[in-house]
Amino acid sequence: MSQSWIGKTAINTIKQSYLFEANNLGFKTIAESDVDYLLMLASADPKAWSSNCDEVKEKIKNDKKYYSEKGYGAFLVFELNSGEFIGRAGFGDIESGEIEVGYVVLEKYRGKGYATMMLKSLLLWAQHNIKKDKIIAITKTCHVASYRVMQKTGMVFSRKDTIDGVDCVVYEHQLRQATE
Repeated sequence: MSQSWIGKTAINTIKQSYLFEANNLGFKTIAESDVDYLLMLASADPKAWSSNCDEVKEKIKNDKKYYSEKGYGAFLVFELNSGEFIGRAGFGDIESGEIEVGYVVLEKYRGKGYATMMLKSLLLWAQHNIKKDKIIAITKTCHVASYRVMQKTGMVFSRKDTIDGVDCVVYEHQLRQATE
């Protein structure tokens, strides 16, 4: 399988331009024209995503600013063969100073390996584009499928934590050897 990383454009049935491709997925930075994709996430998980168009537009504006400042952030993810929107994934700074990787897959694509492919792709991209020693992923303790995805991608258990009153597990992935 050929993998292209930065600066290459993928042409498929909906002619998307991707920042990078890996594991039959295309990753693109979020643009103002992507409101409908983010609204699809709201219908899939209304507790986590806003269905208010103005709030989504503000989120897009903030995501774009964050990416331009940090060089990493949120991506929309598409299946290359069909051009179908799969979900959203990316990186964000957290209070501890660590960088968290996260992903959400539309319900109709869950259980089909897309989350694992997304996470593998993001970890490989991070190795080339993020200047930190490690990346972490956090999920609720009860989300067994999520931490199975983390394990399948080679992430290792780091610790248990309580975040906003919710019991969570934290997994980590070493991007490079820690500097002393």
